Amino acid sequence: MSGIGLRTFCHVTLRVSDMEKSLAFYRDVVGLQVIFDVELDGEGLDSITGIAGSKGRMVGTVAPGGTMVEMVSGVYPEPADGSPRGAGDSVIFSLSVEDVERAHEAFVAAGIEPLQRPAEIDGTRMFFVLDPDGRRVEFVEYPGGAPRAAEMHGWSG
Repeated sequence: MSGIGLRTFCHVTLRVSDMEKSLAFYRDVVGLQVIFDVELDGEGLDSITGIAGSKGRMVGTVAPGGTMVEMVSGVYPEPADGSPRGAGDSVIFSLSVEDVERAHEAFVAAGIEPLQRPAEIDGTRMFFVLDPDGRRVEFVEYPGGAPRAAEMHGWSG
């Protein structure tokens, strides 16, 4: 138990440049379920962004098993160098799938070209695609039907 009273993982937040394109990717192709869609503004948002008069939109989605992914648009200014948001992010967003070959085929069928064929490392199979903001998203299948790396390595919570 953590000294700060940590309970569990909460969510991943992705800054997106075009909410509709991101929804088409994450909701329609990946299969995340939208559970809320809210407009953002006000003093609380200004204090978090450090930008007076901030406005934006947040869409909350959930994957099977309860992993939350929140997408936020319009809140932060565009990068000064003109690069798309997400380009060069050091965070890899990873989603576990039942069958990595089937997932790969679904992206190809949707007109989204994966970065490579599924590859295997120590029994774990994976491939990556770029989301609409150029962020690498990993789709992974763990050996023995494990839903996450933690369970694959014997963790049972």
